[in-house]
Amino acid sequence: MKNKPTVLIVDDSPINLILLSHLLEQQNFCVLSAGDGKKGWEIAKQSVPDIILLDVAMPGWDGYKTCQRIKNETTLESIPILFLSALDETENKVRALEVGAVDYISKPFQKDELLARVNTHLELAYLRQNLEQEVTHKTEKIQSLLEVVQLSYEKAQQISILQTEFLRNISHEFLTPLNVIKGMNEILIEDSILTEEQAYCTEAIQKSNQQLITLSTNALSFVDHFKDEDEQIMCDCHIKDCIKNLLSKFSESTQNMHLTTDINAQLPQEICINRNGLKKILQNILDNAIKFTPEDGTISIRVFQQEQLLCVEISDTGIGIEKEKQEELFTLFYQIDGSSTREYDGAGMGLAVAKMYTEKMGGTIGVNSIKGKGSTFWLKVPLHIKKESV
Repeated sequence: MKNKPTVLIVDDSPINLILLSHLLEQQNFCVLSAGDGKKGWEIAKQSVPDIILLDVAMPGWDGYKTCQRIKNETTLESIPILFLSALDETENKVRALEVGAVDYISKPFQKDELLARVNTHLELAYLRQNLEQEVTHKTEKIQSLLEVVQLSYEKAQQISILQTEFLRNISHEFLTPLNVIKGMNEILIEDSILTEEQAYCTEAIQKSNQQLITLSTNALSFVDHFKDEDEQIMCDCHIKDCIKNLLSKFSESTQNMHLTTDINAQLPQEICINRNGLKKILQNILDNAIKFTPEDGTISIRVFQQEQLLCVEISDTGIGIEKEKQEELFTLFYQIDGSSTREYDGAGMGLAVAKMYTEKMGGTIGVNSIKGKGSTFWLKVPLHIKKESV
C-alpha cells in the first residue's frame, strides 16, 4: 500500500468535512474534499483517489447517484466507496451495497472503527490489484510457454531431451507462484467480507489459477512419461472413495449440473491398482466433460467389472463430437476448435494425459459420441482384487 494514500471526502456538511479531514490527515492520509456529489465526481475524475468516503443525504446528487456515476467511470470503478450516513435503516445499507459501495458506516461514527474500516478496504483494494496484475503476468508467461512448446513439439524427435527438460523446469517454476496466488486468493475469500463484484473477481482468479495449475501438472506428467520416470506404483484403492473425492474436487464447477453415479454392487470395495494413474485419468476425463457440458446438463459416472477389467464410463449431455474428429481427441495438443476465437479453454493436453496413463496401466480408452447430443468416454484397465475383498 502507498505510504500516503489519498482519501476523497464528499459531504455537504462543512463541519463533517473539517472533522474528517483533520482525523485522516493526522493518520498520514492525503485528503481531498467536496461539498456535493457532482463536485466529488469531478474531483475523483481529475485526481483518482485511493478510497472515497461518501455521505448519503446531500442536495443535488445524493450519495447513491454519486456512487453510480463514479462506478460508471472506467478509471474509477475499482475505487472502494464507504458510505457515511445517519440513515441507519437496513434498506439504506442494502441500497448502498447495490449501487457499488463496499461498506456503510453509521453516524455518529467511532474514530477507531472508521480508521480500521478505511485501512481494511485500502488493503483489500491493493491486494486485489496486485493479484490481478500477478495473474495477468503469469498468464502471459504461460501463453508464451505454450507457443514455444507447440512449435518445438513438431521437431520433438530431434530435440526431445532439450524439450522435456525445458518443460519440466518451466512447469516447476510456474507451480510455485501459482500456488502462492491460489493461497492468497483463498485467504482473501475466507477472511474478508466481499462485495458481489469482489466475489466475482476472486472466483475468476480461482478458476483461472486452477486451469494453469492443471496445465502445468499435465505438462510434468508428459515429461515423466517421455523420460520413462512415471513409475507404476500399485496400492490399495477404495473405488467409492476415489469417485467421491473426484467429485468433491469439481463441486464448484458442477453445482448447477445434474450428477449421477452408479457403482456396481458386485465390484469389490477395495482393489489394488495404480491409484495415482487412475486419479489422473478420471480427473482429466471429468474435467473435459464439465468443460463441454452446459450448466444445466447431466454428467453420469458408471463403474463396473467386466471379467478381469475395471470399467468406467463418464457420459455427458454436452456438445458431442463429430465422428471424423473422435480418433484425434487423444492426440497431444488437439482441440476440437483450434481457432483463435474458440469458445472453450484448454491446451489439448488432458485427454492425451488420460490415454497415456491408461496405456501405461495396460488398459484401453475411447469415446462414443453423437454431435449435438453428448459423449461417453470409457476406459478399461486390468483389475487386481485384494484377497480379502473376494
